[in-house]
Amino acid sequence: MATSGGLGLEAADASDALDKVREQELALACRILGVADTVLLRYVDSGLDDAAYPLGSFATADVGEAAARLAAVLRAEAAEALVVYDEGGVYGHSDHVQVHRVGTAAAALAGIATVYEMTVDREYLHFVETHLIDHAREALPHIEHIGMPTVFITLMLDVRAYLTQKRAAIAAHASQVHDTSSVMQLSLESFRNVYGFEWYVRNGPPSVLDTLIDDW
Repeated sequence: MATSGGLGLEAADASDALDKVREQELALACRILGVADTVLLRYVDSGLDDAAYPLGSFATADVGEAAARLAAVLRAEAAEALVVYDEGGVYGHSDHVQVHRVGTAAAALAGIATVYEMTVDREYLHFVETHLIDHAREALPHIEHIGMPTVFITLMLDVRAYLTQKRAAIAAHASQVHDTSSVMQLSLESFRNVYGFEWYVRNGPPSVLDTLIDDW
């Protein structure tokens, strides 16, 4: 995890420093999803104001230095592939864009042949539910595009069998996702339509995520 999200929206009952709260929420979400381990790089959250990044923010970090740190983790884990955001950060958040840059560079340093760029199918979302796009544009009004067109997507995973865990993991981020937030107010059908699929652009040969299609 590059940052702890310390500049995000804070819940009214978050008494500790927000970054510590977010780290606790991350740990809970990972337990729900069965994530074996997490590594915190502890860069400062860049926030939403592209004109005023805080000191030590991930968006302003040296890509080579950050990539070297991540590459060391990848080597230690003997990683076969790496998942990053697409080049636009899905919806333009500066930290997400930096994840793409740093992750791509780290994969090259660590000799990882396959990089999956996580994205959303913007054409599909326009048909089934637009709340994600609307919410992103409210937070970052300057963005022009969300995700990628269908034609560029090389892998789609059907994760509808895991929606209970996915919804619980989202809810675990309670300082950011409240009971009244748009995602938690979705009907079960709408949640299934939006979050039941995951989209990727694969760079390199088929790897671990591709095998999930056959396993599921």
